[in-house]
Amino acid sequence: MRLKKIAGRNYFIALLILLVVISLLVITLFVVNSILPNALGNEPYKYEISSISYFEPWYFEAEDLEANFPRGGIILNINETDRFKTVILMGEGNFTKDGRTYANEETSGLLMMIEHDLFDQIRGSNIFMPIEDQSLLFLVSFVFKNTSGVPNIWKDRIPLAFHGREGLTFYYLLDPEGKPILPPTTNLTLVELYGTFLIYLLFILITILTIMIFTLDHRYSRYWYHLAGTPPSRFALFSIIVIIPLLALSDIVPVLLEQSSLFAFSGYGLILICLVIAEKYGKIDYLDLGLRRDRLRYGYGLALATTAIIIISAYGLPTGFAVSGMEPLISLPVIFLLIGLPREMIWRGYIQAVLTRRLGINQGLLAMVLLASLVRFTYLVTTEPWMLTYPYTYLEALILAPGLAAILGYLYLRTENILACALLHSLIIWLPTIIIY
Repeated sequence: MRLKKIAGRNYFIALLILLVVISLLVITLFVVNSILPNALGNEPYKYEISSISYFEPWYFEAEDLEANFPRGGIILNINETDRFKTVILMGEGNFTKDGRTYANEETSGLLMMIEHDLFDQIRGSNIFMPIEDQSLLFLVSFVFKNTSGVPNIWKDRIPLAFHGREGLTFYYLLDPEGKPILPPTTNLTLVELYGTFLIYLLFILITILTIMIFTLDHRYSRYWYHLAGTPPSRFALFSIIVIIPLLALSDIVPVLLEQSSLFAFSGYGLILICLVIAEKYGKIDYLDLGLRRDRLRYGYGLALATTAIIIISAYGLPTGFAVSGMEPLISLPVIFLLIGLPREMIWRGYIQAVLTRRLGINQGLLAMVLLASLVRFTYLVTTEPWMLTYPYTYLEALILAPGLAAILGYLYLRTENILACALLHSLIIWLPTIIIY
């Protein structure tokens, strides 16, 4: 709106202004990324056991970690690249980190991602012997299934992993069940952490400005102006206070019960049914949930373009797509119907619309983003509390989650079509599962 006031009705001038601003942001982004090449993160590795062996009594020091296995133990190779390998060391051991010692009773072992050269150095002449005992292999595999590997950030959308580029890049201790013991440790610095925050903030701004470029001639419909002049009822405002914890529970409960995230639809469906009933009894007015017939043809191309910007920003250009059989093709409409669409109908079609009617367009968008961030942080605290000591967790809570909410909210403002938002939301979840890099 302010841009149009500056440029008047000359959209060419507005376009030039936007292109200059985006160019400056892109230049800043490339400069920061060239200085901090790991700031964008990496696609998470796939972990699977490639070998299981005994090792002899072993003591080693690596950076700020001391590990001692006086009776030897078991080593699992779970990932290997040309530079790094990820291993799990299991056995009775003592570990010292930052002056604190973790005793045998507290731990069952250690997971670490380490450079080949450093691993060979700390291994020395230790001999590894393959294990053939099937009962022991079964027990070790059970522990492995409970490990997390390098923590994934935003793993239910576009999974990202952050670790150092040399030496002992990442490690954490395991409890007797194979779950992480705090704190996970990486050799990334605070400068890299702040650089990552800045880069993703720039990406979010560039994406929103790109949406603005494609919708420079957008004018809000008469219906939207009518809504803006019709304050919501107290019941509608109060309902948001109830809906927010229900949304959080809808996402949290399937994880705690170790069920598919698609089961969250039961919570979303309950919320939508309650909203429809409330409208029927006159408690809520103008409940269109973003599904207005006159707007259903708008915004799909913009949603696809925005998806491409977000995916390429996270990973770069893909080399191919892993689509074999019908399952990947069926999963997209399932995600759209059970996750993307109901979430968008509630978050953008109802919560943002009500807040906009009460606070105004910009303030309503901001309030929705803050609420979405609160729900996401609650999700992280409840489902993976150990991750809160890993600094990059706050990248998800403070930048990625609110950034996506802002992009979806702004897309809804510019298209007034919740189906376009649901398409963007669904593609962000689905595409990382089939893209090859």
